Amino acid sequence: MKIAIIVLLSLSFVYATKFSSKYHTTGELNDELESLSRSCSFLSLSNASESPLIKEVSINRNQNKKYRAYILFGEHPRELISPESGIHFLNDLCYEKTDPKNKQILDDFELRLILNANPLSRQKVEGGEYCLRENENGVDINRNYDAHWQKVQDDVRQVTSGPNPFSEPETRAVRDSLKAFNPDIFLTVHSGTLGMFTPHAYSTDAAEQNEDKMMDILNDISGKYCPSCDVGVASQAIGYLAPGSCVDYAYDELKIRYSFAFEIYHGSINLEEQLKSRQHSSFLQLTGQQQSTKNRKFEHNNNHSCFLQTSSKYDMSKEECFDYFNPDSSQYDWYVQNWTEAYQEMLLKLVQEEQ
Repeated sequence: MKIAIIVLLSLSFVYATKFSSKYHTTGELNDELESLSRSCSFLSLSNASESPLIKEVSINRNQNKKYRAYILFGEHPRELISPESGIHFLNDLCYEKTDPKNKQILDDFELRLILNANPLSRQKVEGGEYCLRENENGVDINRNYDAHWQKVQDDVRQVTSGPNPFSEPETRAVRDSLKAFNPDIFLTVHSGTLGMFTPHAYSTDAAEQNEDKMMDILNDISGKYCPSCDVGVASQAIGYLAPGSCVDYAYDELKIRYSFAFEIYHGSINLEEQLKSRQHSSFLQLTGQQQSTKNRKFEHNNNHSCFLQTSSKYDMSKEECFDYFNPDSSQYDWYVQNWTEAYQEMLLKLVQEEQ
């Protein structure tokens, strides 16, 4: 009995140490947002949902904006690095506003962000349930949008669509927020693989409108910030169809011409490997040898992507799940900075594409 207690206490210490080293709790994320709203005159907060409480961030430095951008973080609670990259992006905009990239973004864009789209389940992850993908009702909210929705019930893979489209308060909150804001560009951020995807997820068909411009943006970003990323049509990259996703809802139902899904961390590719890949990509660009992303063969390393979950909470330990979806403390700073720069580049490239 004593041995069992010691083991449980040891595991609890490991989980707490992993989480507390760099990552924010839900309360800390909300506190930091409140702090930013006080110190950053162009940032304001509202509630996209009261129950569960989902905070919505608005950034608008002046009234003469040309473009509107919407970024969604934290749909799957175990993907802790997603909201972490979002809070870093916000801090950079607020405290480095004289940086040329941030200045142009603040001049050209009004932004709307949801940092923590699945707060109740995230709190369970904070308590050690590091494999949890679904919301409090056992629904994968990235299968619950009214975009080619199909009823799916797969508890093993944690891919359950819910009883009907928008059955979940989280997806209703995102739906209402998106409709009210009417953005020019939509991005949802996940982890579990490395990828930058365009519609569609429900079919193998590429986007009918604006595909070339979307691919121009992703080709540029991947070369600079994620040479290891699969890039292209979501379903083709993951090798599987995923109905009811937010990226298809944004593109097909709301007609948001630039709609993307990013996967920003893969547990089997460490920081050193990615840095080497990035340096190698830069060399190939200089020598004119880099393979065109449009012709890249997808690796299908996406077993744990935001669309496809071929493994389950039952065949990975809690510690393995944390490490698979999230960088450790030694890699954390590099990842949040790298992806902050990628989000900035995405917005600036849109301006170039629209000129």
